[in-house]
Amino acid sequence: MSSKSSPIALPNSEQFQLVNVKGEPYLIQISWPLHWKDDGASCTSSVPIIYIVDGNALFLTASEAAWRRAAESGLSADGGIIVAIGYPETQNLFNWARRIFDLTPPTPNQKPGWGGADDFLEFIENTVKPTAKARFPKATISREALYGHSLGGLFALHALFSRPLSYDCYIASSPSIWYSDRWILHQARKFVDSKEDLHGRLPTLLLYSGSQEQDPPRRRSQTHEDYAKWLAWINPLRMCDNVVELRAMLRYCPRLQLVSLAMYEGEDHMSVMACSMSRGMTTFFEDSPLPLKAKL
Repeated sequence: MSSKSSPIALPNSEQFQLVNVKGEPYLIQISWPLHWKDDGASCTSSVPIIYIVDGNALFLTASEAAWRRAAESGLSADGGIIVAIGYPETQNLFNWARRIFDLTPPTPNQKPGWGGADDFLEFIENTVKPTAKARFPKATISREALYGHSLGGLFALHALFSRPLSYDCYIASSPSIWYSDRWILHQARKFVDSKEDLHGRLPTLLLYSGSQEQDPPRRRSQTHEDYAKWLAWINPLRMCDNVVELRAMLRYCPRLQLVSLAMYEGEDHMSVMACSMSRGMTTFFEDSPLPLKAKL
């Protein structure tokens, strides 16, 4: 006979809600290295911190990846603090209406319900960051990263091009460059041409994509007709081509320390999330600050 079941408890983590200036609630989930004692408040380490949007879908993925990495024999990596920003959902991974507003930058042809990225950046900067750092008062934050996937990847790009000193590393996974007639490319060009002094703080951009995002195989559940309709919708988004072209535009930009692109063969828009989350966070935690060298 089995013992009485109980809810699964996640160690070295906590969650709470914060509200923005409009009174809208956000779910904040935080995790820290497993070897930290008690609740982490007494840790005196110098530690990196990564902020992740779409936290409902990615908090567990990020925490487990970080903990597995730190447990690997022979690694000296100490891990870091993970701060995931999501919504008070209990049944869904995505609150589509809220994330669409929060993660899309304002554009000249703005649709109602889109374009709230600047407000969301302000909320993270002025509310989430101070709250998260206050949670570990004795730790020294060595560097900061922002991770986003899909519209979140677009959000990370907008953050880089509009506020390049807010983070040391920007991780854009499968960014929705197609949004608003690829408006983000106008921002990219302005960023490249800008004469603004970054005071020697050159950020890093890590780009990720999956090969099947633009050229997916037919699934067993799809008829040939359904597959043709799927291709007709997905191909014009140019998910892979767009990110390759963006990387080429930024590759030798003197305002960036490094621009890298990893294309995961056989991964689609949803499956590549785990790949980019694990690799992006590992690169940021272990290899930053990356050496100044030819853009990869």
